[in-house]
Amino acid sequence: MNTYTQSGIQTSLQGQAITPETFLSVRTASNARISPDGKKIAFQVGEWLPGEDKYRKRLWITDVADGNPEPLTRGKRQDGPPAWSPDSRTIAFASKVEGEKGNNHFQLFVQDMQTGDERQICTLANGISNVSWSPDGKRIAFCSVDGEAPPQDPQVQYQGVGRHTRLWTVRRDYDIAEPVTANGLTVWHYAWSPDSNRFAVYYATGPDETDWYRGQIGLVAAHGGAIHQISQLKRQAFALAWSPDGTRLAYVSGEWSDPDRGGGDIYIHSLADGQTRNMTPKIDWSPSWLQWHPDNRQILCAGWHGLSTRIALLDEPTENLTTISDNFLLGDRGWAHFSANADLSQIAVTHSEQHPHDIWSGELTYKDNQSPTITWQRHTQLNPLAEETLEMATTERIHYDSIDGWTIEALVTWPKKSTDATPPPLIVNVHGGPSGVWQEDWEFYRNQVLAAAGYAVLCPNIRGSMGRGVAFADAVIGDMGGNDYQDVLKGIDYLVERKLVNGERVGIMGWSYGGFMTAWTVTQIKRFKAAIMGAGISDFHSFHAQTNIQDWDMRFLGKINEPVNPLSDIAIYRDHSPLTYASQVTTPTLIVHGEKDPCVPVNQAWAFYRALQEQEIPVELITYPREGHGLTERKHNLDYMQRVLDWFKRFLS
Repeated sequence: MNTYTQSGIQTSLQGQAITPETFLSVRTASNARISPDGKKIAFQVGEWLPGEDKYRKRLWITDVADGNPEPLTRGKRQDGPPAWSPDSRTIAFASKVEGEKGNNHFQLFVQDMQTGDERQICTLANGISNVSWSPDGKRIAFCSVDGEAPPQDPQVQYQGVGRHTRLWTVRRDYDIAEPVTANGLTVWHYAWSPDSNRFAVYYATGPDETDWYRGQIGLVAAHGGAIHQISQLKRQAFALAWSPDGTRLAYVSGEWSDPDRGGGDIYIHSLADGQTRNMTPKIDWSPSWLQWHPDNRQILCAGWHGLSTRIALLDEPTENLTTISDNFLLGDRGWAHFSANADLSQIAVTHSEQHPHDIWSGELTYKDNQSPTITWQRHTQLNPLAEETLEMATTERIHYDSIDGWTIEALVTWPKKSTDATPPPLIVNVHGGPSGVWQEDWEFYRNQVLAAAGYAVLCPNIRGSMGRGVAFADAVIGDMGGNDYQDVLKGIDYLVERKLVNGERVGIMGWSYGGFMTAWTVTQIKRFKAAIMGAGISDFHSFHAQTNIQDWDMRFLGKINEPVNPLSDIAIYRDHSPLTYASQVTTPTLIVHGEKDPCVPVNQAWAFYRALQEQEIPVELITYPREGHGLTERKHNLDYMQRVLDWFKRFLS
């Protein structure tokens, strides 16, 4: 079996500084999928290839026992996550192949693991996503958007103008896809029943991104038909999982700011009597992924726990939740999850702490009347040069008291070298969401670049974050810019009072919700010497008018399960908008935004820029053409990181 360990031998290449260009040389594993027989793991590898401006993901595979990781696909293509057939012989996946038919969209491919033969199964006009095999191996399911793209000249908006996403299947040896759900409904998630006769779906009646917030769970026949609603959700649901006997459905539910990126309580719905039980009331961590054990009574679950992740076993009859793995960071960034073989004796994950995300497996050992144990084994080392040569700054876990009795957990990355005897300047980095989370992973990019430039970087998991249970996540609802803002200030105080950082040289930055928090903070206090607002909200009324997730502001500005209305709750929208208090800003502020951002429209950046410009506050606005809510192009990522360094050097030095 291959293992990868750190060498204690010093080489001449050790100690290379981390720069904005470093991320271009780092490959990242994601979406590890173990075969049902437990012998192989397929996964995606993302990398920046020379001469290409976009990040590329392709499929790789490795043997669990003794194989070396190898590419599974080649050429100019983008591959989606792999899906194993029940017999472990074939992988299905979505792929966009340049120069081939249908190259503008992802289409369905299969590859035979014994022969290596690959073929495209079917072609849909709008492409496909979210691929999975039926348990009996006879069909492959996937989702596809309906209808033609609306005309762009002129652009017309009216109620229900968006296109729905339907669930489809295709027979294993056929080439014509068949719709499962009717047009007029959008399927966000689905799960095959154990007998392959039905699907459980999380669906919405509206076609738009914002309709995800109002979804429900339903059942539909695998050969197609009407969806029969079985839930009365007030919050979103994810991780649908059937019990092995097909009589119950488990899922995770909570209030999340982003589709597919949240944790919450675990619920079990009985299909026999229609009753739903919350299995984890008052839980102090955030499950996000579920899989039933073949014994039909236990559920293996994974999720965020503080600054790391946790795996636990839930016993349905007793409602006992037993931790079996802690402080082993699993899952791709933003989603704690795993895949398991047929008998749940092995799981596959991506893991990142002292190295970028690589593929690991966990062997579960079950003993009578005892909790299972996990033995971890590493299977890939995708970035040996980065691991063995880069000079990584030290990241430390801290916790401090905030208001209302909450304890806040945070990470501090310390600069490698100090230019003098005084404490280093501090940059606070606020995550997005608000239901995002900072984790103690191998952060090779922004925080490490800042630390290499001589800054300490504070990453606080302020209230609203995942990892501390539903109550902690809900604490931000109706209070954005309130106690979460105090959580940020208390973290700075903690470091300054201990003389660990220079309290006269403090900057703040953040993206998305972190961008909002940056704008909000500089309107409330003059403590910060520099700020960088990335894709942030400055005015909630105009945000609501143009965003594609208008349900988000109504939910998070309101009370729990009581959304507000921007027409009748004008004061709430005004009072929580940084623009309302922009006359109080004195902090030099760099504003960066994607020109095509559908989530936080670019008018938010322009409004805050104009307000500061007219007061002659040092301010710059950078908009990136073609970019949405995150930067995807090589040159834009490099440009942004260099501007971050230049801005803080200009005003924090």
